[in-house]
Amino acid sequence: MEIGVLGELQVIDYLEKKLKLENYLPMKDRGIDFISIRKDKFYKVQVKTSKFQKNSYFWFDTVLDKMIFSNNTVYIFNCFVNERRTFMGKNRNFLIIPSQTIKSWIDTKKLHITKKKKSSNEKTDVIRWFIYPDFKNKKWIYKGNSKVEEKLIDLTIFWNNQSFFKI
Repeated sequence: MEIGVLGELQVIDYLEKKLKLENYLPMKDRGIDFISIRKDKFYKVQVKTSKFQKNSYFWFDTVLDKMIFSNNTVYIFNCFVNERRTFMGKNRNFLIIPSQTIKSWIDTKKLHITKKKKSSNEKTDVIRWFIYPDFKNKKWIYKGNSKVEEKLIDLTIFWNNQSFFKI
């Protein structure tokens, strides 16, 4: 099974069992992997999944023109851990970031946006997420790969943060 699908299934399982949300898959994936519902609230969820790379970081790409920004849209970065393992003391390591927070980081140029080849003559803007776990301090840090300056964002407050779903 592909890592992206496995990551989505982990998130769905978590949302159903821990947060008692019902989840529905759209017929076509257009920037949203699934919709989660509880009572009269619904949430659009996009999951990005990565394994630990080079014993150092997790790496995700988000294509800017496919991203959706709204009050009820959330991006969940699944720092993938196999079922029977723990990482930084937890079985699940989800960075649950509201899309509006990401939009504010884009607007204030806190995220590094790069050009990625889309086709032979076309390029698209991509946010490269290099997320580093800080084992000593139990933190999660975004590091941009800008040549001008290192861009850092402390993502620890988003680590398994369920508060978005309690709106």
